[in-house]
Amino acid sequence: MLRILDTITDAGHPDKPNEDAFGHASAHAWVIDGATGVADDELLDAPSAAHWLAREASSYFAEHADRHGNDLSSLTKAAIENLAQAFEEKRRRAPNGRYELPSAAMSMVHCDGATLSYANFADCHLVLLTDEGEAATFGDRHLDREASVRQRIADLIASLAPGEDVFASPDVMRFLRAARNRQNTETGYWILGLEPRAVEFIRRWEVPLSKSVTGLLMTDGFASLAYDYERLTPAELARRARDEGLSGILSEIRKIERTEDPDLRLHPRFKRSDDATAVLFRVVPERR
Repeated sequence: MLRILDTITDAGHPDKPNEDAFGHASAHAWVIDGATGVADDELLDAPSAAHWLAREASSYFAEHADRHGNDLSSLTKAAIENLAQAFEEKRRRAPNGRYELPSAAMSMVHCDGATLSYANFADCHLVLLTDEGEAATFGDRHLDREASVRQRIADLIASLAPGEDVFASPDVMRFLRAARNRQNTETGYWILGLEPRAVEFIRRWEVPLSKSVTGLLMTDGFASLAYDYERLTPAELARRARDEGLSGILSEIRKIERTEDPDLRLHPRFKRSDDATAVLFRVVPERR
């Protein structure tokens, strides 16, 4: 039903924890992208709250995915409830605001041989590719809506002095905390975190399988070659992953970030290199 072809994960900085996670079970695969914290100090005894949440969620999925089958909403809700309870038990102090709560983007698939089910929070991605080269993308960003946000990021980066620590900038931190305060709220956005109600707003697709397809699940750090750096279309990215594997794509991403645009000006962003994770898989429909 679902066969894993290749996987890759890479920390964006050698001295910082990889806040991505991924995994797979007999009929499931997923990637999780922990949101880098903007708390005053760490709330948990862990490399970071984002690292903790991504790995706790991935471990829960690995243990319980088979029991939930294609009901990805119930699996995700159960994971969030488990995360919320564990966070309350393990936190060192009360959060100073919503901006301190750990959260993550997520993409997950399940295949039962007839249908590919897909669930998504935020900016993780899925591309499906038929053997004939036809492609379908899921979980894409709403680029029109993000245009003003991208401009604000560009303005913030342009205002920094050469070599200035991005996360030491009060303006950057105010921007990031204001955005994070909107997570899992009616006037904001819904994401994998500590709020079970977020599952009511998870994005879901059911894709009938009439032919074999190759799928590429990826966090935004890996998808950046298409969505941020625009060197390939998402379909071309998936074809290259299928034909050449994942490691060459990652190398090209890091070359852009570390050699072509180390100062963040050409492609405005808050980190020179983001954590990058991808799972390449194959599904074949079952005859019934």
